[in-house]
Amino acid sequence: MAAILTSHQEQDYWSHVGSSMLDKIIHTGGDHRYQILEELGRGSYGCLFLGQSLLDNSYVAIKVLSKTGLDHQQLELQQLEIDIQTSLKHPHLLTLHGTAHDNDYIYMVMELCDQGDLFDYVLRTKLDTSQVTRLFVQILEAVEHMHAHSVYHRDLKLENILLRTADDDDQLECKVADFGLATRERFNMEFGCGSTTYLAPEHFDDQEQQDDGVTTGDDEQLLVYDAAASDVWSLGILLIALLFGRNPWEEATSMDMAYREYKRNPIILKNQLFPAISMRCYRLLKSVLSPNPADRPSVTELKHQFLALDRLVDTDIEDESDSGLMSCDDDTSDDYCCPVGIPTAPGAAAIMAKADKISWDSAVFSGTYHASSGESWSDMVEQDEQVYDDMASSSSSSGVSSLTSSMYRDDDEDDDTDMFIHSQEKGSWWL
Repeated sequence: MAAILTSHQEQDYWSHVGSSMLDKIIHTGGDHRYQILEELGRGSYGCLFLGQSLLDNSYVAIKVLSKTGLDHQQLELQQLEIDIQTSLKHPHLLTLHGTAHDNDYIYMVMELCDQGDLFDYVLRTKLDTSQVTRLFVQILEAVEHMHAHSVYHRDLKLENILLRTADDDDQLECKVADFGLATRERFNMEFGCGSTTYLAPEHFDDQEQQDDGVTTGDDEQLLVYDAAASDVWSLGILLIALLFGRNPWEEATSMDMAYREYKRNPIILKNQLFPAISMRCYRLLKSVLSPNPADRPSVTELKHQFLALDRLVDTDIEDESDSGLMSCDDDTSDDYCCPVGIPTAPGAAAIMAKADKISWDSAVFSGTYHASSGESWSDMVEQDEQVYDDMASSSSSSGVSSLTSSMYRDDDEDDDTDMFIHSQEKGSWWL
């Protein structure tokens, strides 16, 4: 009862803040003053407003965070987010223009991205592969810049990539946002930071995972993970979501049937889950999505390898529905299973096993679990990659820049958001 009351109190609190902040002037130093014009949204921990510079009349986004009730450590984390975002300057990282503080609130004045986030854009837009390449390279360059300055994002996902119209050519450009979980510590013990679907396998307490660690005097393993390698894994999942509008699995653990089969036989990423993917792109993703973090490329290596690809998808596959990919709900076959789509109810064992897991998602900390697909992966057939080498060599080498996502998406989905297994946990980047 107390939890419900607290939730209602938070809603009332931010509703009051949203109305009381209108027309407020935020001074971030020097001649830089901004007027709050209207509320864009609110969550449990803050409000987002449209603002306008009183110096040049340009529009900005103003993120307001409450300091009320936060302990010293939480206040330090708020300041760390500000310090990290202030220190990073790159065309494809969200710019923080300035900050202001009073006794109750922190005001973060940022560039306005008026085209929403990449999650919504992928849902409503059919991307061709030239668009995928351009947007993904921008994301890679942003993350490369972060890693070069020893900053690791830890929550890379479509929702945290904002979009705005470029000033010079009216094309969309990406801005990596939300540094609430970013860290300067590459080797880290804060497991579970990020969104479940994008998390690398080393984040999960899975007996089948082979983790590296250091041994304490009590013969216990003190495990750490490589935040840079974890970011690279998330980029691989993000690329698949960009290309196909779907996630390959629910979570990278042996409890997830799709991931378990991928770990046993990675070629299913090509011959079962995403037949349209080119063989070279499959090989790149196989490297990026290696269960062993040490085997993954750096983000710089990933960028060079990605740019070297001649194509992302095969032009001879017109539609996944015609290429041997069957629905998981199709009782006519046990040999095929589609990428994770509409979640079904989890079994009791899955719920019990996941009940105490924590999903750290962009400063909104809550224990969550997702529904498992509940479908059989029996009778999976081992495939030799050489078969696909032969197929690839005989296929057309023509470009695929005009190939749209309609060739590898099911446009008959009743609810587009169900194409992403993590759609239920989707939250705005600023919450």
